[in-house]
Amino acid sequence: MKFELCAGYEEQKWDGIVVPVLEGTLDRLQLLCEAELQAVRNQVAFSGKRGEVYRFTALRTDRMIQYFLMGLGKSVSLETMLHSCAAVYRQCHDMHLSRVLTDLRGLEALTPALLKKAAEAMYLSGYHFDKYKSEPDPDGVQEATFCCDVQEGYQQALDEAVVCGKAACMARDLINEPPTVMTPEKLAEAAGEILAGTPVQVTIYGREQIRKLGLTAFLEVGKGSIQEPKLIVMKYDGDPAHPESRLGLIGKGLTYDSGGYSLQSSEFMETMQHDMSGGAAVICALWAAQSRGLELNVTGIVAACENKLSATAYVPGDVIRSMSGRYIEVNNTDAEGRITLADAVTYAKQCCGVDSIIDIATLTDGIQTALGDERCGLFTNDHGLSAYVEKGAAAACERVWELPCDENLRRVLDSRVAHLKNSAMGSSVGGYATVGAMFVKEFAEDTPWVHLDIGGTAWSRKCEGIYTKGGIGFGTRMLYETMCEMEKR
Repeated sequence: MKFELCAGYEEQKWDGIVVPVLEGTLDRLQLLCEAELQAVRNQVAFSGKRGEVYRFTALRTDRMIQYFLMGLGKSVSLETMLHSCAAVYRQCHDMHLSRVLTDLRGLEALTPALLKKAAEAMYLSGYHFDKYKSEPDPDGVQEATFCCDVQEGYQQALDEAVVCGKAACMARDLINEPPTVMTPEKLAEAAGEILAGTPVQVTIYGREQIRKLGLTAFLEVGKGSIQEPKLIVMKYDGDPAHPESRLGLIGKGLTYDSGGYSLQSSEFMETMQHDMSGGAAVICALWAAQSRGLELNVTGIVAACENKLSATAYVPGDVIRSMSGRYIEVNNTDAEGRITLADAVTYAKQCCGVDSIIDIATLTDGIQTALGDERCGLFTNDHGLSAYVEKGAAAACERVWELPCDENLRRVLDSRVAHLKNSAMGSSVGGYATVGAMFVKEFAEDTPWVHLDIGGTAWSRKCEGIYTKGGIGFGTRMLYETMCEMEKR
């Protein structure tokens, strides 16, 4: 898709023209289709209320032009711009309008950030995954142009929108691959391919190398599968003048999760290819960061494996040793992601020189019970670090909500035979999402740490707005925007 800015336009060049309108400003609106616009005013067919869309056709000598009046309400926020534009752009894609212009000249309060959201909406709403269809999905919008009084920062905003949109869609591609295709080895290969030719150094470790490094708990999770676990380490030195400062990004990399001997229902297993959504977000957010040349040192880590049921799989009742030296009593083999994260967190601290950690994982179903499917859970031991994440989430319009991670809840993980249990089976104290976070926190120790549980937000069952059925790449743009905020320090 081609993205451009312009200061004016000829009506006949476009298949569709989208006009964002603030409530109460329709009378002041000036468009080339003045006769049609006056008819809309006379009919009182559109007022500009938030979520309101009015489409009409302008008939010209050689073509029909689809106009979309898009209501923004009395004021416009980043989230309103993103989701309002996405709803209209999805119609444009579905109608196969090849060339679409968005006329932003009527928005007196237009900023680069608002322009960026409009462009992101165009990119994300046009995504489709048709790799395995006998007939590819029809093309949507091919040329997207935004008409405005071009100011300083507008071109940069448009360029960033394209990077953010592409990164999220690359993450979607990784997530939507069938689990027989996107194995740990293929995920590692994909990370190498995505970051090839960039300043990001990618190192892939296999089973024996992982064993020598000491990530023994991670290996226990993956030993029931014939697919070899892979530790994917991605190092980006964007700020070589300050080598003492390094962010660790850790993404859960379960390319398939059956639950092991704590077997999941078939309903849940159907979509367990998305259990590596956190890993996909980390890989693609790093691609975005280097694309924009962010001055930040970052190491991304994905412990990729499968949790399968077999004669060699770990079982409830096992006691396993983690890289930290802590022994873990396994009372639920379906609480496997936190075990892989525990070793990844320890590896980041001991071997990568990180001074802060953000992990992102489809960790629990409980987070969806708590927050629904539009917010992810945030847990932290350091509100200075979480402030950057919250700013990044706001910039990305990916909602987060902080949940408790109090020390007094730690007791639910007490084990009779080991340092801690991997779940609080049979206990509702603190909620399942909090218990999962508390487990990972144990390994973060005093290192500033944020945990993002995207168990309710990683997968969509409907096509609506910026989302398409399947993996949505949630967290990719948030991590990128968080790194942008941290760069400002």
